[in-house]
Amino acid sequence: EKDLKSIPHLGYDYNKVFGANCEIVIGYVPIPLGIVGPLTINGEPIYVPMATTEGCLVASTNRGCKAISVSGGCYSVVMKDAITRAPCLRMPSAMRAAAVKRWVSVPENYQVLEQAFNSTTNYGKLAGVEATVAGRNVYLRFNCMSGDAMGMNMVSKGCLKAIDVLQVEFPDLVLVAISGNMCTDKKPAAINWIMGRGKSIVVEAIIPESVV
Repeated sequence: EKDLKSIPHLGYDYNKVFGANCEIVIGYVPIPLGIVGPLTINGEPIYVPMATTEGCLVASTNRGCKAISVSGGCYSVVMKDAITRAPCLRMPSAMRAAAVKRWVSVPENYQVLEQAFNSTTNYGKLAGVEATVAGRNVYLRFNCMSGDAMGMNMVSKGCLKAIDVLQVEFPDLVLVAISGNMCTDKKPAAINWIMGRGKSIVVEAIIPESVV
């Protein structure tokens, strides 16, 4: 009979996850790990580990790596690197919402928000804030450099601190949601394609007909 007792739990360093990236931990799930490569990127051959339970995924990816590498490799450049979070703020009127947008656009005011945001983390760094007004609502799209982390918890914490500062200037401000769905997280969105979210990368590879 299969029950929770069948879940692997021995031989794992749980100190790596407690209070960091998992709650109510009862064990772990082993996933097969394959490797593909070499994939030549910017003249450097690299190997990529892939954890999956999908049959043929590693093999088909490896064929693509081979096709790219024997064709001379690919070239890539990172154009932008910043994770985003866009709280939704509600003001008593559209004019007050516009006032928030204008206040945020002043360099000296932005520096106040930046200082508040950066005070919450040793790794994150605020890279910019764009304000969008829709009626009485203001969507502040914070852009944050998050180091090696994906950074959603990091940027959310920084946003809350920045909004605390903003509420000193605008006491009638109401935080509707820490994520106003303009980030945009976990779904396709034109704003991410246009303005970027995470790493925006351009990659080029030319594969001749003979290789195909």
